[in-house]
Amino acid sequence: MERYIIVYSKYVITLFMILFTALGYYSLRFSSVQDQKRTATIQAVFLFLLQFTAYLTICLEVGRIEYLFFYCFLQIAMFSIIVLYAMVYPDCNRILINQMCMLLTVGLILLTRLELSKAIKQLAIAAVGMAVAMAIPALLRKYLFWKKIPWVYAGIGAAALTIVLILGQVTHGSKISYTIGGITFQPSEFVKILYVFFVAAMLAKSTSFKQVVLTGAVAAVHVLILVASRDLGSALIFFAGYIFMVYLVTKKIGYLLGGLAAGAAASVVAWKLFSHVQVRVQAWQDPWSVIDKEGYQITQSLFAIGRGGWFGLGIGQGTPSDIPYVETDFIFSAVAEEMGVLFAVCVLAICLNCFWYFLKTSAGLRGLFWKNLAGGIAVIYIFQVFLTVGGGTKFIPLTGVTLPLVSYGGSSVLATVVLFAVVQGLIMIKQDEDEWIEEKRRKAEQRKRQRYMERYLEEE
Repeated sequence: MERYIIVYSKYVITLFMILFTALGYYSLRFSSVQDQKRTATIQAVFLFLLQFTAYLTICLEVGRIEYLFFYCFLQIAMFSIIVLYAMVYPDCNRILINQMCMLLTVGLILLTRLELSKAIKQLAIAAVGMAVAMAIPALLRKYLFWKKIPWVYAGIGAAALTIVLILGQVTHGSKISYTIGGITFQPSEFVKILYVFFVAAMLAKSTSFKQVVLTGAVAAVHVLILVASRDLGSALIFFAGYIFMVYLVTKKIGYLLGGLAAGAAASVVAWKLFSHVQVRVQAWQDPWSVIDKEGYQITQSLFAIGRGGWFGLGIGQGTPSDIPYVETDFIFSAVAEEMGVLFAVCVLAICLNCFWYFLKTSAGLRGLFWKNLAGGIAVIYIFQVFLTVGGGTKFIPLTGVTLPLVSYGGSSVLATVVLFAVVQGLIMIKQDEDEWIEEKRRKAEQRKRQRYMERYLEEE
């Protein structure tokens, strides 16, 4: 019986994932949060069924009680996140909460299978992040100074990146992390949030050429510090975030084309200056010719995706540990190998669904700062997904960035949870704006009826 469960669970897991993803897209037909609640409840059921099936498989394979305890803690944490958010913020978008939990779950399943200690650490960090993020929507709605302090965002962000440049630890040739009190974190993940707030605030004041150039100069400072730290993946995200935010706000194609041209030129310069960029480009162009050296990671990644097939080899049946840094840069390949290409495509579809909700929120907001902020979050989120998946599938050269919420990394998980919380706050601000407009319309209608009655009585 146990063997049958291990062998056939992959089909059940894929089915639950497909149904979960389909409900996420079905929810797009509803215009109000209230209409989404029933769909979100059904979607959450498939989330918990998938968790149960996956961890049942893992527990049967390893036969160790600590894996069962971890599953219980995971269920409690996910259930608490969904229920508490719905209780504290009745008007929150529960579909987005479910999808955030599903992406976290996918990463935790793979981490549990690879190394339980990392899964425990990831879950603990995610739980802390969710506890902190609970306050973010309320803070965004209550205080109005967020759009008035762009230079505070820029100053803190540039200072944090500079400290890492000077005192940071070198990881794989790049200075990306810093340790305080025994806790190591990656400041660029959090600066990314401040950066979006800065660009959104600056472009909300004005979209004149002078303002765009001034904002671009500050953005360039951030990018250059990251380049000096050899954190080129983050530098690319910051650069793309600025270019696409300017385009979304101004609707001028010239800014977009100019930015793309500048990005292409910068890529050539980086290829000339940095040896590790040359290695990654060579591995991207022809990994088979250097399969024992520079191309080892990408070839093993492609082998893993190919071995998985439509439904995967099954949890615990693959060899994801053959890929160096599989839990960070190549987590998507591990998902495809053990859970299948269909499951991996659903992960991408969930990411795209989140991106669509971010853009939908941006389009519905009336305040320029809030609109810019939602659009900026959408851009940096989906661009990071593109870089990670594109690098692991040999679509583009490797950039060394993580897949949000899925890859192992405390700073990345914390920052992404905060981004999702900010979007929840923006969704509620949109509802406040809609209620204010409706109240204004209702009062205008009442005044109109009152004037009509006064004229009627005068005629009588």
